[in-house]
Amino acid sequence: MGMSAQDKMITVANRLGLTSLKDMQGTTRMVYDSQTTAALTHTFFKGASQRAFPLTNVGANGNQFQVDEALLVEKIAFFVPAAADGITYAGLAGLSVKFDLVIGNKTVIKDATCEFGGEQAFYNDGAVASSVIDLEGVGILIPPQVEYYVVAKPFDSATRVASSVRLGCYLFGTGALLNFNTTI
Repeated sequence: MGMSAQDKMITVANRLGLTSLKDMQGTTRMVYDSQTTAALTHTFFKGASQRAFPLTNVGANGNQFQVDEALLVEKIAFFVPAAADGITYAGLAGLSVKFDLVIGNKTVIKDATCEFGGEQAFYNDGAVASSVIDLEGVGILIPPQVEYYVVAKPFDSATRVASSVRLGCYLFGTGALLNFNTTI
């Protein structure tokens, strides 16, 4: 029998010396970032603290989690912000995305491709789905206080030619949130 997402997160945290992570509140966690300027290359989560909701949900800590917070990434998804306000979305519609996931100074996923027409999820507006890569059963841990980011390059799914578009990225999975275990 395989290791559960929670067990994997605690095992990796213990090996990193983060023994208090097991005492924190478990949750399902999702972080996202979007860039509303069309480009051939997008770097998500770096500098995200400078962007406001609804363009991102990472907040003032930017691209690192607080002490005793973590995310075991089980899904990575991409979407297209249809407007500069970050409120209206479109699916990848004929676009695929080649991406790297970097945690700390290590590239943990390199040149992976999220194809249009693959798994769909995260219906931002109730109608338009994001394209998803599923890492369930594998999972990659983003530990507390370690910077992370995604470098993504959209391209035409049919011609395989680079495309300059707006783009957004989700990281979704099992998380740990700071839990004081007391009333403050």
